[in-house]
Amino acid sequence: MNFNEYKDSIKVISAIILLTILNYFLPMFSLFVLLVWPIPIVYLIQKENANRVIVVTIIAAFLNGFLFGPVMGLITVIGFGLVGFVLGNAVKEELKPRTTLIVTAMTVFLSQALMLIVSKYLFGFDLNTIVKETSQIIGGGDSQMVEDLLGAPLSIITMIFPGLIAISSIITGIFNYYIAIWYLRRKGMNIFVYKKLRYWYFPRWPIAIGLITGLLLKRNIVFLNLNILLFFLVFLQGFAVAVFYLLKKTDSTLWKIAFLFIVFFFPPVPIILMVLGLVDMWFNLRKVEKQPG
Repeated sequence: MNFNEYKDSIKVISAIILLTILNYFLPMFSLFVLLVWPIPIVYLIQKENANRVIVVTIIAAFLNGFLFGPVMGLITVIGFGLVGFVLGNAVKEELKPRTTLIVTAMTVFLSQALMLIVSKYLFGFDLNTIVKETSQIIGGGDSQMVEDLLGAPLSIITMIFPGLIAISSIITGIFNYYIAIWYLRRKGMNIFVYKKLRYWYFPRWPIAIGLITGLLLKRNIVFLNLNILLFFLVFLQGFAVAVFYLLKKTDSTLWKIAFLFIVFFFPPVPIILMVLGLVDMWFNLRKVEKQPG
């Protein structure tokens, strides 16, 4: 056996197992792990053929399943393994950066949807189960009362769940893409990266038509979730505008942290950013060239 031939594969398996250990025993790092988990697979695809990568992913899934249970083995295959495989191949095939970013977000959505479906039908794990278990932990002897209190929010969450998953997929996909490309470039690979977030914009006419249609038909669950997704894209454009002008004034890390804190912990701010995004779509506040109609 030529060790050098399998050196990269062994490193990738080791990295996946180490990240799983970090996620399993130190839950406070779970968000960090979620964002970097696909990177080993993305990296290996640039070095090896697809068959080798599939075998490595299966081995990693088997080890994770053996060490941490079948759910973790499942996550290895249809979770970050799938995302890393698609993102890595998109980069290797030299797709346009924007296309690669969109494909990554769509793959994250598919991955999360598959995990929810498989978890529900294979392990009996769904939102109702979460509510019941949480009620027993919080309520003790009065778990039924707690369950009744959580029931109303649960019905709302169930209705808008597809929209929430779509938003989660977009956010996760953005981070997966930019962190993976940053890592590959650090490894000396000449890879084009999509423009920085502060220069992002979305086509105003499709979003405007979609929002108007969604608001008129908001009682329909499909259009309700469409509204949630479109309003998030509007927020994202408003966020980009705010970051654009913030960085024109200062490059201070302290100000960046303060800005993020304000955005995520003061409820009126996201609404203001949505309005800002809508205004930017029609009046091009940043004077971005070739902003689409």
